[in-house]
Amino acid sequence: MSMATEQAIKQELVDAIRMLERAEYIDHNGHCSVRRDAGSFYINSGASVRGTLTVQDIVTIDLDGQPVDGSNAKPPLEFPIHAEVYRARPSINAVFHTHPQWSTYLTMTGVPQKVVYAQASLLGDMPVMNSPMSVNSREMGEKMVAMMGDNPIVLLKAHGVVAAAESALECFAYAAYIEENARRQYMAMQIGEPYVFSDEEQAACRAKLRTQSLFKKTWDHYRSKIL
Repeated sequence: MSMATEQAIKQELVDAIRMLERAEYIDHNGHCSVRRDAGSFYINSGASVRGTLTVQDIVTIDLDGQPVDGSNAKPPLEFPIHAEVYRARPSINAVFHTHPQWSTYLTMTGVPQKVVYAQASLLGDMPVMNSPMSVNSREMGEKMVAMMGDNPIVLLKAHGVVAAAESALECFAYAAYIEENARRQYMAMQIGEPYVFSDEEQAACRAKLRTQSLFKKTWDHYRSKIL
C-alpha cells in the first residue's frame, strides 16, 4: 500500500470519528477502525482527543493489539471489539464503537429498538449483548461477535453500539441510523406507541436505501458540520 493511500484511509477515519463526536454519538472514549489487511487495522489511539483528532492520532495494530507501525501510542482498551469482528468476518473492513445517548437509554431500560425510521430497516435484528462491561478481552470480543452474528449492528446494554460494514462510509451510515432510530422511538414514546414498519415496508425500504449514493449523502450531511 502506498503512503498516499494509507494517509487517505487514515484521513477518512479521522473525519468519521470527528463527525461522530460532533454529533455526540461518541464521547472521549469512542473508537473506530478500518482494516489494513487480514491481520492488522487502523484505529484511533486510546489517549486521543476525539474532537481534535488528526492522522497522527491513528495507530496501526495487529489483532492482538500490538503495534505494527513502530508507534508508542496505545490503542483503546476495547480494541478486541474490532479485532474479533475482523477475525470472524473477513468481509468486514470497518468497525465503529459509539457511545450514543438515545440507543443507550433504551438498552438501559430493556426497551428493544423497533424499526420506526426507514433507514433502520438496514440494521438487521439489532441484537443486544446483555452486559454493560467493557469488551476488553478476546473472550469478551468473541461473545460480542457471537451475539452480533451477521448483523451490521449490535447494542451493548447500558454501554453503547458497535457497527460493522464493508467500508467506513457504510459503517458510518449505520452508526448514524441506529441512533436516529432510537431518538425517534424514544421521543415518540413520550406521546404514545410508535408506529413500527411492517415486514413488507421494511423490505421495500431495504430495496431502495442500501445504496452507496445514499450512504454518501448521509456522510456528506454530517461532514458539512465539521468543515
